[in-house]
Amino acid sequence: MASSVNDFIAGYISGVAGLIIGSPLDVLKVRLQAQGDASGTATRNRGAKNPSLSAMVQNEGIRSLFKGISSPIVGLAGLNSILFASYSASMRFLEVVAPPSSTTPSLYAAAGEALQPLSHVFAAGFVAGVACFLVSTPTELVKCRAQVIASRLDPTSSAAAQKAILSESGSWHVTKDVIRRFGLRGLYQGGWVTILRDAPGYGVYFLAYEGLKRGLEVPAGETGGINTWKLLFAGGVAGTLSWASIYPLDVIKTRLQTQPHLMSTDALRTLPTTATARVPTPSTSLLSKSHNEARGLVHQTSRQGHSKTLSSAPYKGMVDCAIRSYRSEGMGVFMRGATPALLRAFPVNAVTFFVYELVMAELQKLE
Repeated sequence: MASSVNDFIAGYISGVAGLIIGSPLDVLKVRLQAQGDASGTATRNRGAKNPSLSAMVQNEGIRSLFKGISSPIVGLAGLNSILFASYSASMRFLEVVAPPSSTTPSLYAAAGEALQPLSHVFAAGFVAGVACFLVSTPTELVKCRAQVIASRLDPTSSAAAQKAILSESGSWHVTKDVIRRFGLRGLYQGGWVTILRDAPGYGVYFLAYEGLKRGLEVPAGETGGINTWKLLFAGGVAGTLSWASIYPLDVIKTRLQTQPHLMSTDALRTLPTTATARVPTPSTSLLSKSHNEARGLVHQTSRQGHSKTLSSAPYKGMVDCAIRSYRSEGMGVFMRGATPALLRAFPVNAVTFFVYELVMAELQKLE
């Protein structure tokens, strides 16, 4: 029981540390993933059409780099607790049902434990990824929608319009809107693709980290000196490999969770705007046309990543999303936003794993 509590505490603290470091690139990644072919859609907000960290800060302020982070700090940091606790529990279970061939304690295993095969490590990571589903799906959904809604901010619009969008992009506002409109089930839009992403992704995650730790000969519980750099390197590489292995599924997940018909636009329909600048939203662009003309149109959502050439009908599921995205935007769509995602993966996971090891070592000393 003590081991599980320690894993939970260390997982949460390391999760918060990783989120703070990785938030700016995560916001950019989501906006790029949700962005569609903008060739036929004009927008006054260049930061939304061609997202970049500098454009986000210029148009929306420094807070835009941390948009939606309150949901992950509660959810994804908590998910990190569940992840590490589930992983460790699965490893202990596998050690009982399928004991390692060698019972001799290893320098690279926890005190008094034998070194388990890497197949156990992958399996435990896979199980931990499935266990996180109940938390990861709603947390990711709220985070992605908050980040995409914030990208609608037009710096040339009225103060009231900007204030409304900033309010609507808050994590708590997004959560309440989803539950109000769709019930608790609405928080699990994109749930299946989240499981398909997380289960094998976390299997690779722990497999790469543990394999590198053994290859670099890091003794269990040793976090100082040269081992600090070894652990940081192992964690960074593990995170990068994990993201690279499941990235197309992450793009599909983001698109399913940020479909225009699921996004809140109620507050934006009656916003006072300046004479020369109006808030560019899917709703207002359609409401400006007659009913008959709008009936055959699709949402003009180049920043939300949905085809302007097929239909405004919602995706039927992850396969439909993948097919329609490919037909309208080609294979490149499945790697959109990959650069910031992979750049983010190394430092975030280097810090996450190192802080986890550091906190675990301190908690074990207290015992």
